[in-house]
Amino acid sequence: MQTPTNLARITLISASFIASMWGMQANAWEVRLYGGVDIGISYVNVSRGELNDNPATSGSQLGLNSSELDDSMFGITGQEDLGNGWRVMFDLAALIDAPTGEMGYDEFFGIESSLGMSHTQWGSLVLGRQQTISTDFFTNIDPLSLSFGQANMGTSFTAINTQYYNNLVQYTSPSFSGLQFGVGYSFDTGDTAVYADSDQLDPVPSNNGFGTMDKMRALTLAVQYEKGPLLAVASYDTAYASSVIPSGDSAGQTVPNTDVANPQAWYLGLAYTLGDVVVSGAWGRGVNGALSGSGPGGGISDSPLPPMTGDGDMLFSRGFNHDAYLLGFAWNIDDRTEFMASWQMLKPTGPLAQLNDSGTQQIVGAALTYSLSSRTTVYVWGSYGNNFQMLKNAKTSVISTGIQTMF
Repeated sequence: MQTPTNLARITLISASFIASMWGMQANAWEVRLYGGVDIGISYVNVSRGELNDNPATSGSQLGLNSSELDDSMFGITGQEDLGNGWRVMFDLAALIDAPTGEMGYDEFFGIESSLGMSHTQWGSLVLGRQQTISTDFFTNIDPLSLSFGQANMGTSFTAINTQYYNNLVQYTSPSFSGLQFGVGYSFDTGDTAVYADSDQLDPVPSNNGFGTMDKMRALTLAVQYEKGPLLAVASYDTAYASSVIPSGDSAGQTVPNTDVANPQAWYLGLAYTLGDVVVSGAWGRGVNGALSGSGPGGGISDSPLPPMTGDGDMLFSRGFNHDAYLLGFAWNIDDRTEFMASWQMLKPTGPLAQLNDSGTQQIVGAALTYSLSSRTTVYVWGSYGNNFQMLKNAKTSVISTGIQTMF
């Protein structure tokens, strides 16, 4: 029986021989371990006044939190130079809940599990679980860089609420004189859905059968233009409903899904650098549901104020329409200190605006970070929200401080 060391040697020799037969350059992989730990303490208070037949409710939580400035995670990434501008790369990254040590997603490599190829002139094509191109591009529009829980713009611009999809094929172009675009399609997102217009109101799995149309699929498109101090971004995202849903009568049985109102989101964003300050603004429109939902504070999921997607990851609901707005800035006070602040609004429109329990969400938030070194940062942030997730009389506030270190 071969030892692991000998097997590895044989595999390396075989790979080198095959590469030489095809005239390819056999190069060693550049592989590295990376990650970070982010942990802090936060106080979150939520409340909702009496609404229709629902009594008033309130609650508060003081405790440790994780991944507020950036993810607590570890990953393995690598690339191999194939020559002539080509390279192949992979990324495997897992999210950790730092206070408990538990995995942050059901998937072990829940942040990314991908393999791709790129060319200096043709861009990159990446396959697997990964972040959407619209999330990638809008990270630099948000003054808080999609960090700090309810304070970041993903609370109102739901399609970029740090959106990850399984089974995503995504192409990203190189930059053409500052212009760059990307497109991605997921064959099975892995997200659960609430189909509000069907008889099934519990979260439905993404995959409900063998057929391609029996899975929740998604499309993401984005383009950005950067020249000098200006950055402009536009995106379009939509999800496609599974053609069948569980019947609820017995395991494995399905019925046709009558809810075909696919949620869609169009976003526009601008950021302009003025010396040490970057000012940002954005507008968005969502129709027929929401592509993600946010819990209060740092994203608490079991509070009295549920996300607009309920217990699911996505909401399919005809007439659930809304407009989103953002204004904010980020100020680099010095080489170590940055102050960020924003205001965002999510306004119900169409049939949703006519409901007695809907209201316009208003959220203000601010954060201050201080770099102790190139890898370690301390932070403090706070936010207040009214009509949270467009639920009338729902209020949420948070104050938090923590520390993050990367490796």
